[in-house]
Amino acid sequence: MRMIDRCIDFEFAASPSFGPGVLSRIRMATVRMVRRWRHRSAVIRLHEMSDYQLLDIGLRREDVRSALTSSYFADASLHLTSAARERATRHLRSGRLD
Repeated sequence: MRMIDRCIDFEFAASPSFGPGVLSRIRMATVRMVRRWRHRSAVIRLHEMSDYQLLDIGLRREDVRSALTSSYFADASLHLTSAARERATRHLRSGRLD
């Protein structure tokens, strides 16, 4: 995509007219809100698991607590994914084979 195409797209996105663009943005915002709500409810279910079960999927109790204390509008599952990946990377770099 060339820069001129991007500029034209930005102009259409910034237009104040009420049309399909506005309705689709409202729809996408609603979809994002529902998705975040579902992810937060899944994190609440993770909080009910035992420490052993959480370690089995690469998480710790502190990760779940910090994800739950994050902003309501932030996606809690992204926080848990990054915490598990960082822990796995540290584990692999340490050279342990367990």
